[in-house]
Amino acid sequence: MHDFRLRFVRQNQADADAILTIYAPYVRGTPITFEYEVPDPVDFVGRIGSIAVQYPYIVGEREGKILAYAYASRHLERIAYTWDVQVSVYAAPEVQGVGMARALYTCLFGFLTKLGYRNAYAIITLPNSRSVRFHESFGFLPAGVHYKSGYKHGAWHDVTWMQKQLAEYPENPLPPKPVSALDAAFCERMFVSCPR
Repeated sequence: MHDFRLRFVRQNQADADAILTIYAPYVRGTPITFEYEVPDPVDFVGRIGSIAVQYPYIVGEREGKILAYAYASRHLERIAYTWDVQVSVYAAPEVQGVGMARALYTCLFGFLTKLGYRNAYAIITLPNSRSVRFHESFGFLPAGVHYKSGYKHGAWHDVTWMQKQLAEYPENPLPPKPVSALDAAFCERMFVSCPR
């Protein structure tokens, strides 16, 4: 049942706390993220704000409760990477497999394309066949493996990079626009129409 709605994150403590509730088990119990410690809740509001000022940061909620989120962020530092983003999606266990993550990613990629980005990169700790298949379903292709590149929970972990082309590559691309440049009506249409 697809009784959920999508919206942009709010840069407040309530949204930050809800997102941390989803994220914390991944930090504490898995190598999916290479963070060792759950971020401080107050600091996390700032982290969200530093991303959301430029890139789309979207949450999925049911009955007002945030249960999944997806966002884009800077890929690499050098100016030539301006048209690239790194993407992430996390979902609470109770909404995995119900289409919320798919809807979030569909909207995210629509927004990124509209803003002028060309490539999206996903960085996935291995083994994680479910995430690899999920990204493949969006057209992501393998872009290489970094072997034994992260150490967490007493083990070395391989990481695969996957790449999705968002748009064509013009000879003289304009710089991507910030998320604030998106038209409100366009955003609302995307949130409502994204495939579940």
